[in-house]
Amino acid sequence: MRFFQLMEFRSTAEDAITELHRFRDLMGDQTTARRCTVCVDREDPGLIIQIVEFDSYEEAMANSEHEITQDEAAKIEESSGGVTFRNLDVVEVVEI
Repeated sequence: MRFFQLMEFRSTAEDAITELHRFRDLMGDQTTARRCTVCVDREDPGLIIQIVEFDSYEEAMANSEHEITQDEAAKIEESSGGVTFRNLDVVEVVEI
């Protein structure tokens, strides 16, 4: 079952994108993430929401447990003042 992880934290879009590209370069083919979408809350421009897509919950947890992911998550936690994670099983996607 596909799995999405939402990460909510305070930053700028530019910094979030820069850090995401850096993470991708560090992880290379070791990551199990398939796609990451960076969003900015329109009513609160300092709130960043990243939607990270995985093939399954198990793939997401393998990615989360990776040493590089742990190190990078700690850096985001420190620089942003905290990260909220939401773990979502994808039940269905309807193209409209």
